Amino acid sequence: MSVREVEITPSRALQRYYPWVVIGIACLTVGVAFGARNAFAVFLVAVIEEFHWSRGLASGALMLGSVLWTLSAPVIGILLDRLGPRVVLPGGAILMAIGFVVSGFADSVVEFYIGMGVFMGVGFAALPMTAQATFLSNWFIRKRGMAIGTAASGIGLGILLIVPWTQWLISTYGWRAAYFILAGLLGLIVAPLNYLFQRQRPDEMNLKPDFGDALPARSATRIKTARTGGPSLKQALRTWRFWAFAMGVLAGAIPLHMVLIHQVAAVSDAGFSKELAALGLGLIGLFTAPAMILMGLLADRIGRQASYLLGSSGLMAGIFFLMMISDADRTWLLYLFPPFIAVGFSSRQSLYPTIAADLFHGKSFGAIIGAISLFIGAGAGIGPWLGGVIYDWTGSYREAFWVAQAAAFVSVI
Repeated sequence: MSVREVEITPSRALQRYYPWVVIGIACLTVGVAFGARNAFAVFLVAVIEEFHWSRGLASGALMLGSVLWTLSAPVIGILLDRLGPRVVLPGGAILMAIGFVVSGFADSVVEFYIGMGVFMGVGFAALPMTAQATFLSNWFIRKRGMAIGTAASGIGLGILLIVPWTQWLISTYGWRAAYFILAGLLGLIVAPLNYLFQRQRPDEMNLKPDFGDALPARSATRIKTARTGGPSLKQALRTWRFWAFAMGVLAGAIPLHMVLIHQVAAVSDAGFSKELAALGLGLIGLFTAPAMILMGLLADRIGRQASYLLGSSGLMAGIFFLMMISDADRTWLLYLFPPFIAVGFSSRQSLYPTIAADLFHGKSFGAIIGAISLFIGAGAGIGPWLGGVIYDWTGSYREAFWVAQAAAFVSVI
């Protein structure tokens, strides 16, 4: 073997496996972030029982977090363009961990809102799929749907594992200890992995996109253009396509996050145990993991719009089955609605960043997707808050879930 062959072989091996490292860490990051955030569904029940707050008041903490997530997203996008994921993602994980520690020590609404609202909201803004897409879209061009879908599958796995585990922690050690343990997961695992291994672009390691597979001339031109061109944020804001996409994102996020946060309480109200209700949310995570991968593959095969229509139809069917759960005798419905919600979940988390990358990928993509995140964050805050407020007004989730159905329909339009 020649000296040149010895030099090239490790580089070829790195070209083949390191993109999977990038996907794997992104998968873990969104898994822990979304699992911890959606564990609010089981914390909600525990906190209400201890402090006797209304559901609207308790859900308001998540609303505040989503507002700050929304306001922080454009800044996070700009920072991702300038500093890259090695700085921004660990910072977000640490801020989110601080928020959980503050929430664990909370004895008042103000302290709870500071923890779950301020710190958790700003920290989470640096971790969702929109943030991951800023560098995944550099590592993958032709296989972008697959890569983003695979990374997004971590969201389902995170919910599947972390939500029921959090319920077990709350039942065994109390809700305060559960907050501290989740904080450790974010600060001691997620933050260091992103700092040590994540990269903004493959050329930082002398690698090429798409595992180094040969690219057609058109794709190579797109890569070169993305490095130096693409629309600026100001230019994107002047297009009708940006605003149409943004409104669809807002309307699509409202029903999803309303259901994710209030599903445990709704099932508990029907007479199921807290553990079984948490299992329902865990099952959504179980089905979401493969659904994310499938949705990414479908997006590359049948197109983004058709995939989104399919996913939204699944979400609306899942909400309908959830609305049918009126007593503990309808156990079969508890196992029927999660896969449909999972299909809807996957259509949002994997397709929003993929579509955004298709439309606006370039040197300012971080800032543009940060602006899109304003609408995702707004929907993620409005949904849970609206669900809690409507419940307080009517004493039921039925009307809230009808509002969710209407929003999902508008999103498809």
